[in-house]
Amino acid sequence: MSKVSLTISQRYRYFFYSVLSLSFITGFTFWLIRRFGMVEGDFGPESHFLQYPVLQLHGLSAFILLMSLGAIFASHIPKTWSSKRARKSGISILSATVFSILTAYSLYYLVSEDWHELLGNAHALIGISLPLILFIHIRLARKTRKNKKNKHARKQSRHNKPLKISTIEPHAPT
Repeated sequence: MSKVSLTISQRYRYFFYSVLSLSFITGFTFWLIRRFGMVEGDFGPESHFLQYPVLQLHGLSAFILLMSLGAIFASHIPKTWSSKRARKSGISILSATVFSILTAYSLYYLVSEDWHELLGNAHALIGISLPLILFIHIRLARKTRKNKKNKHARKQSRHNKPLKISTIEPHAPT
């Protein structure tokens, strides 16, 4: 098992970003198709033929994203919580994720058709903002890490300054 670190490995980050991108693209595409993609059918307006397959792909990517987030929540969060770096933006990510999970479950299983538009739009709004929140979180964390390293380096250089030794030249006998 690999050692838990404050930073997430590059390979895992690329995998996570890919899955997040797929979830974002399919979710946004589904929202657009559902909102603006009604087509005229034999019996009046009906859903676009791509709406359901895009929703299926979004659901699949969301499940993979949840598993990926589970790995991050189990390793990254406990290790970084004590450092207090980018904690507020991390809580924002966690809140947006929990909201997305609850609204997705509600849309699929709980709410009546009356609530679908409102809850679907709220789910879409949070889903669209999640990559931005993640970007802000990463930038803040990197900035505080860089500042902490610079502060530590300055502190080290202050403590490791060479001692000035003054030499007293002996007087020559006169």
